[in-house]
Amino acid sequence: MDSQTHVEFADKLLALSRQHPAYAVASLFPQIDRYPHVFHRMYAHTVFKARRLAETGLRVLTQDGWSDDTQAFDVRRFQEEKARFQAYMQAQSLTLPDVDPCAHEAALLAYVSHLYLDSFNQPTQPFAPVSVYCSGQWRMWEQIGDFRLTLYTTPVIGQLRHDLMHHPLWAEADACTPSVQIEAMLERLWRLSLDRIGASIVAPSMQAMGLSRNSPHEVARAREFFEAFEALLVDLHLKYLVADNAVAASEFSTHAARARRAV
Repeated sequence: MDSQTHVEFADKLLALSRQHPAYAVASLFPQIDRYPHVFHRMYAHTVFKARRLAETGLRVLTQDGWSDDTQAFDVRRFQEEKARFQAYMQAQSLTLPDVDPCAHEAALLAYVSHLYLDSFNQPTQPFAPVSVYCSGQWRMWEQIGDFRLTLYTTPVIGQLRHDLMHHPLWAEADACTPSVQIEAMLERLWRLSLDRIGASIVAPSMQAMGLSRNSPHEVARAREFFEAFEALLVDLHLKYLVADNAVAASEFSTHAARARRAV
């Protein structure tokens, strides 16, 4: 997805967990691997670097002149992207809190939301290097074909984003902690891997982020929400990108309705 959609999606998730909306900027942190091009989506787009990079990003944004020689590349890339990241916060008149005991989990929630949402745009490796297999919305891609030119170079992305962010699904969602939402997104990501990644990946992923496991019931409820969210987003892709494919749209609309009723 585009950057604006990443930020607005993270903002919605932060609201569900009653966290400061400024942490939505961390949904852009994986983009430090846009340069050099050989790193694109291969360096920062993994949960196993999320903790270190989220902490580094917050420090660069809140502490002028902060540096760490052991993370020279990361610090340099955050400094290069700093103005762009700040522009998203300034557009909403937001600033990061000076002291916040929830900063770690809130930033991680936004960070992981980027990896999760990217599974709609292309196959991703969210668990690399522990598991190199990809997650993605395989069935949707079979239906819509080569969609990126239309989605990202026409007004379609704005229309799709508006419908997604203003859908009643958000008002029906249960409040839950950032950690629960993160674990639920990890559950969804391994399930989107065509059976190449198993449930065992969740434990080391949570540990790498410094997070404890959550109540299975809470995670299951959050996972149901994300399943409904995915069904909705698939439906919107079909609506705007395959408008003449009535059969596919009807099939996914039915699936979306069932998923939403389950939440």
